[in-house]
Amino acid sequence: MLSAALFGVSPVFCKLLIGDMSPLLLAGLLYLGSGVGLQALLLVQRKSSRAELRLLSPGHRLKLVGAVISGGIVAPVCLAFGIKYGTASEVSLLLNLETVATTLIAWLVFREYIGPYVWSGKVLILVGAGLVVLKTQGGLSFSLSGLLVVIACIFWGIDNNLTRDVDEISSTVLASVKGLAAGLFSIVLALVFTTGVATPGQIAGALSVGALSYGLSLVLFVEALRQIGAARTATFFAVGPFFGTLLAVALLGERPPAAYWYATVLMLAGILLLYVEVHGHRHTHEELAHGHPHRHDEHHDHDHPEGERAEPHDHFHVHRPVTHSHVHWPDQHHRHEH
Repeated sequence: MLSAALFGVSPVFCKLLIGDMSPLLLAGLLYLGSGVGLQALLLVQRKSSRAELRLLSPGHRLKLVGAVISGGIVAPVCLAFGIKYGTASEVSLLLNLETVATTLIAWLVFREYIGPYVWSGKVLILVGAGLVVLKTQGGLSFSLSGLLVVIACIFWGIDNNLTRDVDEISSTVLASVKGLAAGLFSIVLALVFTTGVATPGQIAGALSVGALSYGLSLVLFVEALRQIGAARTATFFAVGPFFGTLLAVALLGERPPAAYWYATVLMLAGILLLYVEVHGHRHTHEELAHGHPHRHDEHHDHDHPEGERAEPHDHFHVHRPVTHSHVHWPDQHHRHEH
């Protein structure tokens, strides 16, 4: 929820910052701010990104590259153009489509279990998004800025599902690598192919927004992906745009049309459906060996050398095969078939 709030208000601050700046440059600065801010945090924690990246398997390295391209380059560029040509309230509301794209990809490609409550919520969010994308003043027509945000959401959906599986490195390292790679690439493209003026104040502001709304938000988001799965994380994340919509009204003086408020009610109803979902059944855990922060529970009953019992702790460990039944989320220990 904190990740959602941090990201949800970003379109409003970006609308204040963009001015005559190239949208491509804005996208690059946001991600660069994310990467630099998290690298500073890693230095304080005395952690090495390079050391953790060496732990990645070839398959996970490929997924990380795909996540950088889809979620760090294509999606933010589309969003930046949507912000430049649309209203902050429109962009904020449409960011809810990221949850729909993430869920569909998680179900179709990664075979994550999606229950009826989640599907019902997605339908309501889709209907609400349709009210925002379709402008009815003087006839039915598509909003160009809205379509750009829809494309951004699709690529962020791809990014979320690729990121979910890269669990061999910490979320902070993963987010910082994505931020640095995507930010530098977009800035170089902007300097070579676009025009526009950016003042030192705009640059500093964009870097600051990137550090919080992209960097810290992404770390929290990745942690949630690993704990409760892509579809449910994305659904909880959908509360973020409502913070942005309210801030756009209060800070920018925007007055969204009535259709936007109807869309808000539909989308909120879709999110609330998730809270009544209870998923539990008999399932089998195959043997699994990996490392991540954990506490001892029914899934972590391994032995430790003396002096390593403080919790939570992070080390390589082996899960023994077990069959049992309990209420669970599709986290990294519950990606079984249904």
